[in-house]
Amino acid sequence: MPTDTGSRTHEETDQSAILVASDKLDRLLDDWQARIDELKVQVDLARLDVREDLARRTEVAENVYLAVRSRLSDARDDTGKTAATLRQSVDQLLLDLRRVYDDAEAVVKRSHEA
Repeated sequence: MPTDTGSRTHEETDQSAILVASDKLDRLLDDWQARIDELKVQVDLARLDVREDLARRTEVAENVYLAVRSRLSDARDDTGKTAATLRQSVDQLLLDLRRVYDDAEAVVKRSHEA
C-alpha cells in the first residue's frame, strides 16, 4: 500500500516549525513576565492616586500574558494546527500584550512626571 511521504514530510516540517516557534515564544514570554513583574513593583511604589489604575492595568497585562501562555500550550497539544495558524493567533495576543503593557507603563511615566 503506497504512503504519502510528501504529506508526512510536510506535517513533520510543520511540527518542527511549531516546536521552534514555541521555544522562541517561551523565551519571549519569560521576558514579558519579567516586565510585568517590574510593573508590579511600580504599583507598590506608585502614589496612592495612581496605584489603583496601575494595578488594574497590570492585572490586564498579566491576564493577556496568561492567555498567550495558554494558547501556546494548547497549540503544542493540538498537532492538527499549522505553524502559520499558531503564529497568527499568538502574534495577535502578543500585540494585545504590548498595548496593555504600554498603557500601564504610560501610567507609571505620568505618575513620575506629576
